[in-house]
Formats: sequence, structure tokens, C-alpha cells
Amino acid sequence: MKLYAIPSPQMTKQDIQSFLAELIVNHQLHKNSQSYDGLILIFCGHGEDENMLVASDGKQISITQLRSSFDCSAMESLKDLPKIFIIDACRGETAPKAYELTTRSRDIQWGHNDDGFLIIWSTTKGHKVADLSLLSKSFKDVVTSKYKSGYPFKQMLQDIRTDIRNKKCSEWYCIESQDTTDYDIIFQQRKSL
Repeated sequence: MKLYAIPSPQMTKQDIQSFLAELIVNHQLHKNSQSYDGLILIFCGHGEDENMLVASDGKQISITQLRSSFDCSAMESLKDLPKIFIIDACRGETAPKAYELTTRSRDIQWGHNDDGFLIIWSTTKGHKVADLSLLSKSFKDVVTSKYKSGYPFKQMLQDIRTDIRNKKCSEWYCIESQDTTDYDIIFQQRKSL
């Protein structure tokens, strides 16, 4: 697993667009010459309605447009690989209402252009979050602690939800996932050749 971080938390719209363009070129994603098994992008910051991120200069960036940069038409080399987008940002201005939880302990086929995406949102549409990095931190902690063992991603996502529920401000989070993959995602450490 290779991790690449955005160089600055104060990026303008142009900085973000340049970073993503350089990421695509520097890692040869159009050809996938590095034989990547998938793509994970984490966006952490301010957001607004209609799936928009807000850059440090106040300009909006469409998450839908960012996602389409990696769809099967734009990035054919990744067409059969999972593309996981984690968006840790507000999706509106409505503060959620808290409530007490009660818990119990290979033929030819044609695909859609949007196949292969798993998008994880920190909250449901129209709501804001209190801690703008809680999902990102929890996701990083859980995935880096479990991926070497071949832990199923669905279980990781459940562990992330549980981890967030046990934190302060958890009532602000209602993790939503949108899945157009037709396979199970399992992280495991790549074997060296």
C-alpha cells in the first residue's frame, strides 16, 4: 500500500486541480504501469450542498466532477479496479439531532461507466459535521492496522463506524456509502517479487 498526502491543508481550487493532475501523471495512472490494485482518495475539508468541496480560496470543486476524472471513460486503465473515495466534509448546513442508541452486542459483459466506485461520506446529504477530520483519522487508523491481515473492507467499514460512535461528537456522523462495485474488497499486503 502506497500513501501520498496532499502537501498543504490550505489548498486553493487551482492547487487541488494541479495536485490531482500531477498525481495522475507522476504515477502513470492513465497506463497503470505500476500495476496498482486500486485507488483510494480521501478528501477532508469544508463542503457544501450538491457534493461540493470548498477550497481555501472559497471556490467550489465538484466531487462528482473529481470522481468522473477516474471513471472508465477518463481512466480506462483503472476500469476493473476499485476506486474508493472517502469524503470527510459537510454536505449542508443542517445539524443532525442526537438520540440515544440501543445496540446488541468470466463471459463478456457490458458495464456502466460508473462501475467500480465506492464512495464513503462522513454524513448524509444536507448535514454538517463537527470534527472535520474524525472520519479521515478513523479510516487511516483502522485500515493501516488491519490491511496486512486480509481483513474484509466491509468489516473495516463497520469497525470505522464503531470507532466513530465511541468518540466525542459521534452524533454528527452518519456514514453513508455508495457502492457500484460488483466484488468484495479485501486489503492485503502485496507480496514482494
